[in-house]
Amino acid sequence: MYNRDRALCHRLDVTEAPSLDRCQPTCANIARTDRHADELVQYARALEEQAESQSVPGPLADRLTRRANHLRDLADRHHHGRIDLDLQEPTS
Repeated sequence: MYNRDRALCHRLDVTEAPSLDRCQPTCANIARTDRHADELVQYARALEEQAESQSVPGPLADRLTRRANHLRDLADRHHHGRIDLDLQEPTS
């Protein structure tokens, strides 16, 4: 799926491979599977659990909650916009 001309991670350099450390969730090159979306939801749950901990300061809890909401939004967008392919063999 990598197309350098559309890569948000390469706005200023000329590298021909994606820079995963600068990956942007809104990049046109992203291809998520259902498994990836499910993992985003699992990670969001873990962040929410951390945010609910009494040992986490309020500002950090707020940041964790915002991040969890963002990850859930990405997963929701995947599930609502995905292309459902029937990959089963035809039966005859």
